Amino acid sequence: MSFPKKVAIIGAGPSGLATAKTLLHNFPKGTFQPTIFEKKHRLGGLWAVDYPSDRDRANGHSHGRSRSHSQSHRDRPTRGYVDPNMRTNISRFSVAFSDLAWESVLGSNVPMFPRAWQVRRYLEEYARRYIPEGVVGLGRRVVKTARKRKGAGLGAQWEVHWIDEGEKGRSSARDHSDPEIKSESFDFLVVASGHFGTPHTPNIPGLDSVPSIVHSSELQSADDISCLLEKSPVKQGKVVIVGGSMSGIEAATSLALHLSSLNFEPGSTTQGGTGYEVWHLSTSPFWVLPTYLPHQYSDDPLNKGTMPLLPLDLFLYDLSRRPPGTVNLAYGPKSPEQVSLIYKSFKGMLGNDYSRIGGVNITDMEGNESTRAPWVAIADYYAEFVRSRAIRLEAGHARSITGFPSGCTIDIETPDGSKPLTDVAAVVMATGFSPSESLSFLGDDVLRVLEHSEKDHFLPLILDGFSSSHSDIPDLGFVGFYRGAFWGPAELQAQILAQRWSQTGSEEVPTPAENEVEKAKERETVRNFRNLYPTNLRGQFPLGDYVGLMESLARQLRRPRQPVSKNFPADAQPLGPVVPVRYHLENDHMAQEQADTTMEALRHTLTADSKRARMCTAAAIFRALHGQWRFTRERQGLETSGIATFHPRYPSSPGYEREYLCTEIEDGAETRLVYRLSEDTSELAKDAQVLIWSVNQASPNSASGLLSQMQFETSAEVTVLGDYRVQAFHLAASGKEHRYEFILDRVAIRSWSYTVTRPGSSKGQTQIETHTSYTRF
Repeated sequence: MSFPKKVAIIGAGPSGLATAKTLLHNFPKGTFQPTIFEKKHRLGGLWAVDYPSDRDRANGHSHGRSRSHSQSHRDRPTRGYVDPNMRTNISRFSVAFSDLAWESVLGSNVPMFPRAWQVRRYLEEYARRYIPEGVVGLGRRVVKTARKRKGAGLGAQWEVHWIDEGEKGRSSARDHSDPEIKSESFDFLVVASGHFGTPHTPNIPGLDSVPSIVHSSELQSADDISCLLEKSPVKQGKVVIVGGSMSGIEAATSLALHLSSLNFEPGSTTQGGTGYEVWHLSTSPFWVLPTYLPHQYSDDPLNKGTMPLLPLDLFLYDLSRRPPGTVNLAYGPKSPEQVSLIYKSFKGMLGNDYSRIGGVNITDMEGNESTRAPWVAIADYYAEFVRSRAIRLEAGHARSITGFPSGCTIDIETPDGSKPLTDVAAVVMATGFSPSESLSFLGDDVLRVLEHSEKDHFLPLILDGFSSSHSDIPDLGFVGFYRGAFWGPAELQAQILAQRWSQTGSEEVPTPAENEVEKAKERETVRNFRNLYPTNLRGQFPLGDYVGLMESLARQLRRPRQPVSKNFPADAQPLGPVVPVRYHLENDHMAQEQADTTMEALRHTLTADSKRARMCTAAAIFRALHGQWRFTRERQGLETSGIATFHPRYPSSPGYEREYLCTEIEDGAETRLVYRLSEDTSELAKDAQVLIWSVNQASPNSASGLLSQMQFETSAEVTVLGDYRVQAFHLAASGKEHRYEFILDRVAIRSWSYTVTRPGSSKGQTQIETHTSYTRF
């Protein structure tokens, strides 16, 4: 009689749950017996956030709440590293597993970019469906693991030692003595604790003297920003974000949006944000991508001439964008020629206008292009805030801080020397996380084999198997332990580890010599990559080729990629985007219905004439309105001109995703309008995606009467000049037709117009009442 192979899994986030599900359902019953150890008292890992209150859910997010509707940061209990209402920065198709459809969690109204609390609900449903009660041990903090050999050729066992903490995070011991440490032996150990161990703050002289400083992970809501500014002894000046990573761009955007919202708050005439400036200090060149990108369907004859706007991951992860030949998973620095091609690719993707503001630190003072490979960040408002100087950029890194409590100076080391940044009121450290705490339970002997570097936050370990294993410790696995989009790779990594371990008996099975050679070569490549100096040559992601990683893992499993379209024969299929559901296990009948539901939703999104495509187009257009425009207006034979400025602010009414306060200065007179983008799951979005309101004169900046609505055409039309055209319309009850036309250069609006026509004197005739043309200021 064979006994189940016992597997200890450290972490109940997406990676740990996917591993447990794989062990329990992809093999005959009794093959594996997994146990998950999770130190928190809820599962979800990074997504183990609080559920928002009913009021918060109605408002869509916490940013617009008044202080009376939420606790301040000072009064809250311990919380996670992300705001519960934060949107994911890649779509629902990449933030998901192949065997659970979002529709089974949220019903028919699934947002394209789910919120953090919705991801928590997804993971809880995943566990409910696939992981029996008793497998997940919450409140169990692993303090030590020890790998012990059974004997020559008999493999090893892992002793896992943990403290069973009570419901409130205290030891379950009845007295105040040292907590009881429990232990159990396992055949295999999986590290699924992720890279987000502890917020990292570098040792900058003078930093400890700054009273108004937070790590970017603490800056989650309007209340957090208000608390940061309240802590400052000076009530105006620069708010400086240190760090050019993803969190740096997000923090800078949040601060600029907050100040803009204070300046144009409904019901207020005071501009509460004018005393502050947002400064972003970073060293690396980076491109800031909006959440929707245009995708030319060059290989799809049914969609020729259209340019659907898709979530950025469905564009970036599309196999049709890759050059022919093998996938690129190579570590190492990029040559100047390769970097130049990367810059050219981004410019082609984003267009000429957006590239001037969306590419940061790309050129020096003389206009010479950087030879460093750029990083990538995702944010919708950032680039236009840069254009309007609501976010100011400084290239360099902080050497020291002096001058508090009366307002401080940051001494910056720049490529050309050093310079002071004066009048600093507050500092946000967007300096990432240290993953070492996620590895602290591994013994020194194991860490030595893995070549652990506590100081290296990007590559703390030297692993093979695409960052999932080390051939010298075959009973140890890592799932999702790499920087980048990890849901799909984590699922496939778990399946590869389980497949290998299912073939292992009580005796240790040696790795074939040829495989060992390849794994040694891979580790040497990773080692050389880590040892590159200066470290900025390493780039943003060690395994930056997500498509190549997914395809390589699927090949190891001999897993075919599912077709993306039902309208084409196998030999003429569009390649389409690489997402987890396309690699689902076909003989898993329990999950087949879930995979079918997700595939149908994916096909619907990729179809240029779908309602989902219309909402994607509306969101992309709404984002691109941000900033200033010149306009000319023809009305009853007269022509006037002026300047329109779209100021982002927090949505002031439920059901809306985003909002602008638009000021139009026309021949010296000012008109204010409120533009609102419906949430993609809101009932409002079924009739119109963008709504335009007049401003209530009795309550400054507050929306009053509904003036017009935009119902977008389903897809964009490519023009002769290579731009593309998007149209929207609204037929009012009065019989007047409102028509909008936007001409885009990739992600930026080049020009747009708004025309109102009314029925003419003869049947079927129309007459132009007003026509307004806008061009970028």
